[in-house]
Amino acid sequence: MLNKIYKTIHKKYSNFFNFLFFLRYLFVIFFISIATFLIIPNFFNYEKRSKFIKDYLSNNYNLKIINYETIAFKALPLPKLEFKNVKLESEKISTQLNVKNLRVYPEILSIYNYNNFQANKIVLKENNISLEASDFMTFIGQVISNKRKFAIDNLNIKITNEDIDVIKLKNVKFANFGYNENLISGEIFGKKFKVNLDKKLKTIKFSLLNSGISAYIDFNNSKNKIQRSGTFKSKILNTNIKLNFDYDNKKFQFKK
Repeated sequence: MLNKIYKTIHKKYSNFFNFLFFLRYLFVIFFISIATFLIIPNFFNYEKRSKFIKDYLSNNYNLKIINYETIAFKALPLPKLEFKNVKLESEKISTQLNVKNLRVYPEILSIYNYNNFQANKIVLKENNISLEASDFMTFIGQVISNKRKFAIDNLNIKITNEDIDVIKLKNVKFANFGYNENLISGEIFGKKFKVNLDKKLKTIKFSLLNSGISAYIDFNNSKNKIQRSGTFKSKILNTNIKLNFDYDNKKFQFKK
């Protein structure tokens, strides 16, 4: 009886079971192919390929790699190229940015084709920079105006004026994509702060957490990106301040 039932089931579902066994082998082939695709790049000589990556960063992010210690490919959790102890330079500011770990996430086809190298995003981790006060807004403008996916994690900024320390920002984080898109966070005066930017960079909201201090900037609609005007509002404890301003990419001039 049992033998008859087994033969009936086998006859009825044999094609289905054969299909499952086929999928098993197909999955094994697929897994081996993906693993091979990601393992082989570990043996490439990236010193020879670094020129293509440098050109890409310069042309698309306005970041020029002056020097670095090592470059390596890492497949997991996402394929990426890691530069260690990098010195970056931008034509818009006179100071170099020191980056402990620069991660470049290439598009899948660019893992092998460096002649047409493209990246999904770049991430700068553990960074330090010393800026003259006159360069600070230029630096911030370059960071937040990036059109391609870009993130900074743990940036320490020292702002100086004629070699005199003015202020320090610690553990600054920013990304123009993902869950915390256009959110700047960090520490100043030993307190945490947050800056929210809208996607068009028309409004800026600043708050010094647990201090009762906040500020709001609303730029007027203008096609002139060098000289802009708007309204500045601030709340310090129970005091409210409202001012109009003009901004020329270097300094604010307040009025009214």
